[in-house]
Amino acid sequence: MNILVADDHNLFADALSCLLEAHPEISVIHKSSDYASTIRMLSATEDVDLLLLDLRMPGMEIPNGISRIKEWFPALCVIALSGSASRQEIESCIASGARGFISKTVLGHEIVRTVKAIYNSPSSSIEDVTFGIKEHSDRTKLRLTEREHNVLSLLHRGMTNKEMAKEIGISPETVKIYVKSIGDKLSARNRTDLIVRALETGLIQNLDS
Repeated sequence: MNILVADDHNLFADALSCLLEAHPEISVIHKSSDYASTIRMLSATEDVDLLLLDLRMPGMEIPNGISRIKEWFPALCVIALSGSASRQEIESCIASGARGFISKTVLGHEIVRTVKAIYNSPSSSIEDVTFGIKEHSDRTKLRLTEREHNVLSLLHRGMTNKEMAKEIGISPETVKIYVKSIGDKLSARNRTDLIVRALETGLIQNLDS
């Protein structure tokens, strides 16, 4: 199975590619970071079997972007990825030709397992071709406290617990509690995973809103 990973978050795309390529039957032959480059790569490469398509990448329109891809490359299997799509958007993508949807908020090994399941078992039922949709919907409704927003913003800037404590005016132990609380809400395994999930769910983008 030859896969093109189309996602503008390099950290997520690299991590997902590594997880996919750990399986001998899978080869990630290309990565792209916007819709235009995705189309160029698909046009220039004949042996792409599966496209993992970020619904929020630059240039991507929901659901027209998928409709055009399926018109130009009808045999291509398209699986949509997102950390912030609504159920209505997901359903419209499926109706436009995507074979499935996977939430970016699920664990990496679950994404890989589901990629293979969707690719090998096409289904017309939306409940069968979506994975993590309930968890995804719950995740997009995440709410952080004002202090958690402050801590997340400083985490994104790469600060240590001591640096954040000095910036905010609280103890490093209290900072550690806030970091754990944010991580628990995002089901993150470590700080890097926390930042990736916060980016994908839009929490970091909305820090100043």
